[in-house]
Amino acid sequence: MPISARESLTKLNKELAGCKKCPDMVKIKNKPIPGSGAPNANIIIVRSYPIDNFGGVSSGESQKEDKFLRKILNKTGLSLTKNTYITYLVKCTPGKLIEGNGSSIKPSRPLKKHIKNCLPFLTQEISITTPHIIVSLGLDVSNIILNKFFSKDKEYRDIKKIHMKIFENPSFKLVPFFDPRDVLVTGEITEQKYINDFESLSRFLKVV
Repeated sequence: MPISARESLTKLNKELAGCKKCPDMVKIKNKPIPGSGAPNANIIIVRSYPIDNFGGVSSGESQKEDKFLRKILNKTGLSLTKNTYITYLVKCTPGKLIEGNGSSIKPSRPLKKHIKNCLPFLTQEISITTPHIIVSLGLDVSNIILNKFFSKDKEYRDIKKIHMKIFENPSFKLVPFFDPRDVLVTGEITEQKYINDFESLSRFLKVV
C-alpha cells in the first residue's frame, strides 16, 4: 500500500536530519531545517538558505523572514495547511568556526558543493508534494532551479528581469519573486508591492 505525501515527507525529513554530506557543516554541528506546510501543496516556495539556525530551528534574521512570509501568506489567501509548502534550497546555515574558543560560527553563503548536496532533497520534496507552481525567492535560487529543472544555461543577473515571469516545464510552472530580504533589508521592493504580487499569485493559482 503506497504511503501518503505526509508520511513521505516525514520519512524524508528523518533522512535529512541525519545528513552528513557536507563535512564542514557536520564539523560545526549544523542541523538542517526541513520544509514545512501542506503535504499536497499547489505551491512550493523555495528560499535560499537559513541565515541563522539554532539547533535546526530558524532564529535571528531567518526568524524575521519566517514571520514576514507567514504574514504575507495570511494576507493573500495562501495557507501552509491547505495549499502551500515552504522550504530552503540549502537546508543548513553555511558557516565557519571563528578562531579562538571554537564555539562561535561566522555565517557565510552556500558553496556549490552545498547546493549540489542539497538539491536531491528539494527534488524529492517536489516529487512528493507535486506542486503546480514553484516560487523561487531571489536571483540565486531562481537561476539554480531554472538550470536544474528547466535546462536553462543562461544565468540572469537582475531579479527585476524575471520577477513574476512564468517559466513552464511539463511538470510545473516556476515564478521567480524577490527575496524577503529585498523588502526587509535593502528596500528594493516595498512591502505593499510584495503583498500585491503574492495576491496576484494567489489568483493565478485558481486558474492553473
